[in-house]
Amino acid sequence: MKISYIFTCGRLESLFKILCLTQQGEKKVESKEKVVEQYRKDIALGRPFEETELYQIIEKSEEKIVINRLSNILREKPTQQKSSFDADEYKTGAWSEFSDYKLAVRFSNAKTELSEKHFAKTGEYMTSRGVAKLTGFNPSNIKNMLHHKRSVVRKMLTTLEKLAREY
Repeated sequence: MKISYIFTCGRLESLFKILCLTQQGEKKVESKEKVVEQYRKDIALGRPFEETELYQIIEKSEEKIVINRLSNILREKPTQQKSSFDADEYKTGAWSEFSDYKLAVRFSNAKTELSEKHFAKTGEYMTSRGVAKLTGFNPSNIKNMLHHKRSVVRKMLTTLEKLAREY
C-alpha cells in the first residue's frame, strides 16, 4: 500500500496527541488545540509538515514512544504532494496512528500481565524470548512492538492476550 503525504500528516497529528497524553508535569503543551488547528490550516495550505509548530514540538520530544513512532512515520513518508487537501485521507491517517497506539498499549499490558503471572509462579519475570518460546513468534518482533518500533500484528496481540488470560 502506498502511503500518501496527507495520510502521513494525519498520523503526525495523532502522534502529537499521544505526546500530549504521555507528557507529565510542566512539559505539557498548554495550547494543544491551537497547535492542532494551526497545523491543519498549514497542511491545507500546502505548507510542508516539517515547517509546522506541531512537528517541531514532536521532534523535540524525549519520550521514547514518540521518538520510535516518529521514526516509523518518517521511514514511510512520501514526498510532499501538490494535490489538494483530502480531509478523509487525513482523518484516516490520524485514526490509523491512534488505533495502532492503542493496540500497542494492549500488547504491552498483555505482556505485563503474563510476566506478572510468570513471576508469581517462578519468581522470575518473563522476557520477550520467553514469550516467543510460548507463542512461536520472533522475539525481536515482540520486543519491537513493545517499544513502539513497529506496528502491532493483530494475530500476535490476540495470541498474547489469550496466553496471558490462561497462564
